Formats: sequence, C-alpha cells, structure tokens
Amino acid sequence: MIYMIGFLMALLLLNMPVAFALVTSATAYVFLQGKFPLTLIPQQMFIGTDKFVFLAVPFFILSGLLMQKGGISERLIRLSSVLLDKVTGGFAMATAFASMIFASISGSGPATTAAIGGAMLPALVEKGYGREWSVAYIATAGTIGPVIPPSITMVIYGALASTSIGALFIAGFLPGILMGLGLMAMAYFRAKKKYVKAESKKTEWHEVFEAFKRAIWALIMPLIIIGGILGGIFTPTEAAVVSVVYALVIILFVYRSLTLRDLPSIFKQAVITSAVVMMLCACASAFSWIIGAEQGPQKLVSVFQSFSSNKYVLLLLVNLFLLLVGCFIDTTSAIVMTGPALVALAGSIGVSTLHLGLIMTVNLCIGMATPPLGFTLFTACSIGNVSIAKVTRPILPMIGILIITVLLVTYFPAIFLWIPGLFFK
Repeated sequence: MIYMIGFLMALLLLNMPVAFALVTSATAYVFLQGKFPLTLIPQQMFIGTDKFVFLAVPFFILSGLLMQKGGISERLIRLSSVLLDKVTGGFAMATAFASMIFASISGSGPATTAAIGGAMLPALVEKGYGREWSVAYIATAGTIGPVIPPSITMVIYGALASTSIGALFIAGFLPGILMGLGLMAMAYFRAKKKYVKAESKKTEWHEVFEAFKRAIWALIMPLIIIGGILGGIFTPTEAAVVSVVYALVIILFVYRSLTLRDLPSIFKQAVITSAVVMMLCACASAFSWIIGAEQGPQKLVSVFQSFSSNKYVLLLLVNLFLLLVGCFIDTTSAIVMTGPALVALAGSIGVSTLHLGLIMTVNLCIGMATPPLGFTLFTACSIGNVSIAKVTRPILPMIGILIITVLLVTYFPAIFLWIPGLFFK
C-alpha cells in the first residue's frame, strides 16, 4: 500500500491530473499485487458514484453558474459598497462581505474570486490598498465559497461519510461568517496603515433601499434552500433542483440578464464541471477501496496514536495533516482521498462525523489560497497580473486569520454544532 501511495505522489509531481493519477496508481497496485481482479477497479468506480445525493452536485454547479453569469455579482457588490463605504476600510470590507453573500449562491471558491475580485480589484488598487495586498485579499475572500452553503465539498463529504448534508450546511454558516469578519477587520487595519479614507458623503438611505431591492432576489435563494431543508419541505438533493429552477426564473424573467440563447453554453460548462467532479469521485472510490481493504485507515489511526493518545493533540495533528494536503491537492480530491481514513480516526477519539466534516471543509479551503496548488490564488493572481511570489508575504497574515477559525471549529465544536443539533438528531 505504501508503494501505491508513493506512486500516486510521483504521478502528481509529474503533473498528471489527480483523477487519472488515482486510478492509475490503484490499477498498477492491483496488477502487480495480484490479490484482487482488475475488474475491481471499474466496479468500485461505478459503486462509488452510485449514490443518490451525488445528484445534487451537477444541479448546485448549474445554479451557481446561472447566478454568476446572470450578473448577480454586480448587484451584490453595489449593495455591499453602499452599506460599508462610509466605514474606514469599508470598500475592502465590501469585497469580503460581497464574497460571503456570493458564496452562499455559487458555493465555489474560484467562482467567487473571479466574480467579486474581478470587479473590485481595480478600485482597491486605485484607493491605495496596494496591488499585491489586494490580490491576496480577494484570493483569501474566495476561500469562503465552499464553507457557506450550498457547498459541493460538503455534499461530497456527506455522501462519503454518510453524514447529513443539511446539518453540514447549517454548521457551515458560522465559520464562513467568522472568516469574513476576520478579513473585514484586517481591511480596517490596512486602511488605517495606508491612510485610505472612507467616503465623506453621507449615506443616502434611498440608495441603500435601491441597492437592496436590486439584490433581494439573489439574497432570497440561500434562504429558500436552507429554509426548505430545515422545514422538511425537500431534501438537499431536491434543494439543488429547486435552486436551478429559481435561478432560471430570476435571470430570465426578473432580472432579464440572460436569454434562452445564453443557456446552452452555461449548460455545457455545467456538464463539463460536473463530469470532472464525478470522474474524480469515481477514481478516488477505487483508490479508497484498496486503501480500506489493506486496512489503511486502521494503520493511519495507529500512526497518529503513536504520537499521542490525547484527543486534542490528535486533532492538532489532523489539522496539520490537512493543511499540508491542502497545499498540494484541491479540496474535492483531498476530501475523497483522506475522508475514509480520517472518519475512522475521528471515531476512535470520539469526534462526530459532522464535526470532522466541518473541520475538513474549513481547513482544506485554506489550501485554495496557498501555493503551489491554490485555485483562488491562481485566479486572483491572473486577474491582477501579479506573480504568486509577490503575493506570498501579504497573504500570510490573512491565512493566519483563517487558521484561527479552523482552531475555533476544532476545539470549540459546541459553538458551531448546537444549531444543527436542534434540527438534526
């Protein structure tokens, strides 16, 4: 099994796509060991994706794309700016605030970075925040995407760990809000340091009302999803379908920002993105089955417990392990690769799968803003035409803010899990 993992790492270093690296290393192991038939690989790939909850993935992806292409980001940015422009650092705060709201619509880190950061970056630089700092800021704000529901990452973890996706969704709100508030506080101190002045013009409430009215239909979408799940009206999978129908009605008939001619290209992009995610889950399923058959989770538990038997020390080791994994592997891949083993470890130390899912989601999202494989970081650097090396220094304190959130989630779970506990037993 160690050789299989080593071969996987070698393939990843050679820049082979994660899905192909997983299935190649699993196939090579089965072929060389001779303990299992080769037909096991396609069988496990099929079984791994033959889960009803996975139907939510393409629908949430499609609804996020519809809202993104439908010009929702401009309305959210306008609302955020009107509310916060009069505060010191308000414009940068508006970037984080708009990212939080857009995250609850798209559920995607790179999409949040592109939609919000692309519009806000020129103004951030013009106001004097600095190009490198601004790029680092929008990259970090984009990591909130998969934390605030609806979250594709949570859907995949819930399917793998047999955990309530609705409970994960509810639990994700507070960590996402804390991440956003931490970045907003950082924006305040940056504005003080750079003497960035707030807007001197008095807030006109009719402007606030007008901005809110233009954004209200976008703001209602996450409320419908979460409210429907909590009220028992529909399951998370059905909520994904509802979100698509709602998005279509809003962009076609309310905002009229898209036409029927625009839909085929959006559907095509959704199909491609969904196929990539599901292919990854299929390949990871075969890889994970072999890991499980060779007692990989039990061996990982033994390795961690060899360092300490203390629950809190083990949780710290899990976080360090996830931070390292997140630097090299994207969030979805990391969830499907490490989830089964960490679920076994969590069970051995009395940590619920819901708590572990929240830890993994928040922790691995940090990896989207860290080199060498940071999707929001790459997106932000591409928008700002800045090298990753120049962004590394200003982004470190921001990552520190996110790590504080991870530690709070890890060691004070009651704060984050009591609300899900009211609705899900």
